[in-house]
Amino acid sequence: MESADAEIEALCSIWDGVKVEKSLEDENKKRCVKHKIKSLEDEMTSASVIIEMTVPEGYPSVSPLVKLSNPRGIGEPEFQKLQREIDRIVEENSDEMPIICEIFQHCSDYLTENQHVNMDCSICLLCLSTSPIHVTQCDHFMHSTCFCRYLDTCSADFQKEIREAQPHMKERVQTNILCPVCREQLTDDNTIHNYKSNIQEMAKLTKQNQKTLRNKKRRASTTTEDVQRTMKRWHEEQRRLQKIFEKQKKKGGIIDVEEDKKRREFYIETNREGDEAD
Repeated sequence: MESADAEIEALCSIWDGVKVEKSLEDENKKRCVKHKIKSLEDEMTSASVIIEMTVPEGYPSVSPLVKLSNPRGIGEPEFQKLQREIDRIVEENSDEMPIICEIFQHCSDYLTENQHVNMDCSICLLCLSTSPIHVTQCDHFMHSTCFCRYLDTCSADFQKEIREAQPHMKERVQTNILCPVCREQLTDDNTIHNYKSNIQEMAKLTKQNQKTLRNKKRRASTTTEDVQRTMKRWHEEQRRLQKIFEKQKKKGGIIDVEEDKKRREFYIETNREGDEAD
């Protein structure tokens, strides 16, 4: 697993927040790598996917398993195409070269090229086009006007529910805003006493922070250059260590397990033949 560990270390130096889990079971030594990769790391409107990669013990001779999920900011056709391209990279790696960083970089470049293509509003289901949009904290894209109308509807529903609730049940009415798509809670401090002002402030901030989608290119391909520099250093280090390994092996400082095994088998066979002759 030395090759995988070295490449994963290089990966973590390029992308912040990569999660790595190690399996220490004798029969199933593997590395599980997970990361939410985006096209433009500092943009709230950036497209993203979650990469989950299982790196087996025999890597790179044994190919990793790669799963993509939670596409945000790209259409379903583009997401399916990306998954096919990653599958192809894995399948075509016949020369058994390290491909972990290559897969991450391919996803990042693909998202940059294809973000916001065929994107529809999560509320009205019409094309986002160039209309101002809002992106929730759970990365769902929608027209800012649609989201503000959704907030108005929520406020009216809360008001009706509070009015119709029994006096002893009014305080228990849920007044926090949920994502209209996945129902993740977007607020956590709303009460029946402050929900109106909080929702009004939320609508105000939505209009202030609204974005217009554009197919932006990564600035000067910063991440691509980082990957190339890091991988160049990594390959140079691998070559340096390989030379040291070969030099030490010639001097007898390192035992070649396979050669030693053959010698022991020959020794056992020779002794067995001698015993039979006696």
